[in-house]
Amino acid sequence: MGSASSDSLITSAYLDNQICIVGENLRSITELYFNDKKAILNTSYITDKTLIVSVPGTIPTAVDDKIHMINKNGVETLYDFHVLVPAPSILGMSNEYAKPGKEVQILGSYFADDKYIPLKVTIAGKEIPVDKITETAITFTMPEGIEEGPITVTTIYGTTESAFHYKETRGMITNFDNPDGFADYSGTKGIVPQGWNLKIKYSDVDGIDGYYAEVGPAELDETGAWQEELKMSFWCGNWNGNPMSIKEGAGTPLRNAFAPGYFSKPNNLALKFELYIPSTNPWKSGSMQILFVNNQQCANDDWQNNTYIHTSASGGLDLCRGLYRPWVEKGSYDTGNDWVTVTIPLSDFTYNADGTPGKVALSEESFDSFIIWPWSGGVNGTACTPIFRYDNIRVVPIK
Repeated sequence: MGSASSDSLITSAYLDNQICIVGENLRSITELYFNDKKAILNTSYITDKTLIVSVPGTIPTAVDDKIHMINKNGVETLYDFHVLVPAPSILGMSNEYAKPGKEVQILGSYFADDKYIPLKVTIAGKEIPVDKITETAITFTMPEGIEEGPITVTTIYGTTESAFHYKETRGMITNFDNPDGFADYSGTKGIVPQGWNLKIKYSDVDGIDGYYAEVGPAELDETGAWQEELKMSFWCGNWNGNPMSIKEGAGTPLRNAFAPGYFSKPNNLALKFELYIPSTNPWKSGSMQILFVNNQQCANDDWQNNTYIHTSASGGLDLCRGLYRPWVEKGSYDTGNDWVTVTIPLSDFTYNADGTPGKVALSEESFDSFIIWPWSGGVNGTACTPIFRYDNIRVVPIK
């Protein structure tokens, strides 16, 4: 029968931490529990005298502060051990611009609801009534009168504040809210970008926060071949001379519109936007290519011929970009006739146009112009005629 050594020094560990149990006849153990949570045993990590195992990642329900070791004969040996649960982790929110009355989820982990110390949620300092709690999601209905601010989740194990805000206005590239569909230049509400796609439509009908931009419907084949009608390009510069000379107004390079150094550590930032894809026009092919471009990388003929967008094999520059393609999992994607928040960490901007690893990584100098459009990405799907609505395109800190 397996037994833990009295010389073992570890008496506690956090969820998902790996520990080594030292004892005798440990190969006889067939089941192992931390409190009431069963651990996964890997025979490759078990000898007669040592057993390496990870503490289960789910919060125990019945806590007796014991490791339960059961051998092949059903004999149980107990060892005193305290499982530590971290403070809650907040990863995101299903809709960061949800209107009052809308059901919303806060997504994350370690959402423990203790009967004596219940879980509590606040937004911008105001407590929010909660409808449902699981370890990874908190569901509630957005109340009236909630202003912009961070989300906090408090459990018996601690309090965590989100890096992002509800109704985030920090880091706004554009929210499309002036009569031309673009944000007024203010340094906080967004720049006034320039674009080539004259078929972009702007509306506030069924919007989430004022005006939004809509592209499509346009036919995408199974490869996600180029469709100019689905492309949104926000160019900096005056197109006649030195583009970096512009400091404000239409054509302002992104990094001139933000505080100095805002883009100096791209891996600490994420691109976010609200997205609506109607169920009548789902998305089934192509990858949403999201590209930040230094103006000198698309100078002269390159920026009119789009060569900088491509791989070097196609005459391009192998610029790293984000690829967003949620349709791949089930073959089709829409947002259920509602708005959702899309979050893509800039640390994930590692791809080339064809889905292979990119070669030219993001740097502070990359943040002049911005392009977003569904095209290629190295995956095939099904021909479709999607519609994309975008709002509140922003780059925000996540660290």
